Amino acid sequence: MSQNIRHEEFMRLFLSCEPRIFAFIRSLVFSRADADDVLQETALVLWEKFDQFEHGTRFDRWAFRIAHFQVMYHRQKRARDRLRFSDTLLEQLGDDIVAESQHLEATQDALAHCLGELPAADHELIRQRYRGDTTNRDIARGTGRSESAISRALNRIYMKLMLCIEGTLARDGAHFRA
Repeated sequence: MSQNIRHEEFMRLFLSCEPRIFAFIRSLVFSRADADDVLQETALVLWEKFDQFEHGTRFDRWAFRIAHFQVMYHRQKRARDRLRFSDTLLEQLGDDIVAESQHLEATQDALAHCLGELPAADHELIRQRYRGDTTNRDIARGTGRSESAISRALNRIYMKLMLCIEGTLARDGAHFRA
């Protein structure tokens, strides 16, 4: 693989999960500045070890593992700080965050599926409601319906979406958490 293609592939994979990697690091590192430093170090290690990444496996899981080691290394360097959490607690928090990230991804996939199942009019109402700073009142004015009718319609759609998401996650072996 040419260096340019390899670099492009790394950037595509890294940027697709960078916000989740940072959230993972930030949940384990108190200071935002320190978390930024750990993220930079993590990105550097990921790039240096990219040849070891097994293509076809989950890049995000590999990246979370390396980020975990970078957090642990950061903790060793900061060992003299007064406030320190145990390694066991940090390990548990890291595992919980990875699990939550996977659950969030499954929920987002289920939401995308359920939005696609909505009738066109319901889908359009949702699209209008979440476009910019649009309010129910704005939609009511634009459609000639009352604000309460728009609120009731949106509540009906929300319930339909929630039931669909719950069903989709249950079918796929995940659980819905409100």
